[in-house]
Amino acid sequence: MNNFQEADVEQFIEPSAFTIGFSVVFLLISIGIGIYASRKAKTAEQFFGGTKSFGPLTIAFASAAAIMSAFGFIGGPGLVYKFGFSSIWITIACGSGFSYAYWIMGKRMRCMAEITEVATLADIAYVRFKSEAIRGLLAIGLLIASIAYLSSQVKGGAKLINQMLGVSENIGVIVLFGTTLIYTTVSGMAGSILTAAFQGFVMILGALGVIIGFFIITGGNAMPVIQSAEQYGPEFVDGIGNAPVHMVITYVVVFFVGLMGQPQMLNRMYSLKNPRDLKQAGIISGLTYAIASLVWILVGYGALYIIASGEHAPLVDADKAAFLFLSKMNEFIKALLMAALLAAIMSTASFFMALATGSITRDLFEALGHKIPHEKQVKWGRILTLIVTGLAIAFGYLGGEMVAILGTLGWGFFASVTLPTFTLGLFWKRTSKEAVISGLTVAIVLNLVLVIFQRTNIFVLNFPYYLLSIASAMFTTVIVSFFTNTSGGENLPEEIKPIFTI
Repeated sequence: MNNFQEADVEQFIEPSAFTIGFSVVFLLISIGIGIYASRKAKTAEQFFGGTKSFGPLTIAFASAAAIMSAFGFIGGPGLVYKFGFSSIWITIACGSGFSYAYWIMGKRMRCMAEITEVATLADIAYVRFKSEAIRGLLAIGLLIASIAYLSSQVKGGAKLINQMLGVSENIGVIVLFGTTLIYTTVSGMAGSILTAAFQGFVMILGALGVIIGFFIITGGNAMPVIQSAEQYGPEFVDGIGNAPVHMVITYVVVFFVGLMGQPQMLNRMYSLKNPRDLKQAGIISGLTYAIASLVWILVGYGALYIIASGEHAPLVDADKAAFLFLSKMNEFIKALLMAALLAAIMSTASFFMALATGSITRDLFEALGHKIPHEKQVKWGRILTLIVTGLAIAFGYLGGEMVAILGTLGWGFFASVTLPTFTLGLFWKRTSKEAVISGLTVAIVLNLVLVIFQRTNIFVLNFPYYLLSIASAMFTTVIVSFFTNTSGGENLPEEIKPIFTI
């Protein structure tokens, strides 16, 4: 065993002029691209949805970048550090899930942009079910989940800037979110998509740097060293890992099926300029995510190797695994990987800023009978972007959870409100208005109640609670659909009927 003891806060990386300069250039390019994207954000539909604005390569890179996020680039290595191979099943499920999501959901989501003025997911839900209640419930669910997911970017971003620049985590949040706010406030979802495409490209370069760095550090000897280490052992390198088998099965199911319910996927489908490019976008996004996920895998195992070989004390904070790995890189690879980490965080943060803002400005107000005039929606969207970001930062500090846990909270919440609404609603004619209202209500209540029960130890499940909320929401929607028929079956809205012939 090691005799080291890690301090509560450890500066793994000594900031250098090269790293700081590289980071500043990256941030400035992101701001420039985001401001340039304001050309594509003239209407409310473009500002809140980026509707029918981008080609397949842009959409593919943006999709992979937004899904990966701090959850993948910081939380992922942290999970590998804690459980070994277990969490890698998440990347396996997501990588293959991209193509399936575009194949199954793509055509129908994109076609909705042809039959209505789509800006938000709630716009699509309203046209399908003709219900302001569904619009409002979906907006509430997306808003809560966006705040949770954004908070994981707050915590991940604070840790990253702290290591990159040697400043406090508070200053780190100001730098990161201040930069992201500049272009998201100016260009909304259009800016989010275009900057995320650039950031996705940077993530690919970062993944290539990780491959080189991993073999430099380990000499290809990582697995035997980890396997023989007293504190780890064979279970850290086998096909299941150190987590229980039922947890691994949950990862595969939730992250494969749940990918079809992630807003950052669904939005990209109707942001695609030409529907004929859906297949291409799905394949490229899946490959991009698969390459980027090498950061999750190799950085996690690289950190395990460093500790197993006695070079460093065991980590108190699993989310620092990525920084421990980075500390062993040369200046160029270190700067490149830090830019990739920044890219992962910023691409996701900007998307959920725009999503949460649209959920309030365009959907929640309208559902409550206070529709903001179309010509003023962009103005109010920019104001509300500032408020939403403030809420996310507050929740990130108060959440008290590791980055990966906050990320999965958002992931499960999104899946539980979107799968009944869109996967069932756009594929099963019988799905009724009453059924979706019931399913959304169950999803929102269960997600909130179960996370409170988990945090207070009132009721703790032996599997991730969001599996129960997703299954319950889907089951409720199916059962209620058999006994109701508003906007379902023979009462399907007329403009929706062609969708079911695709």
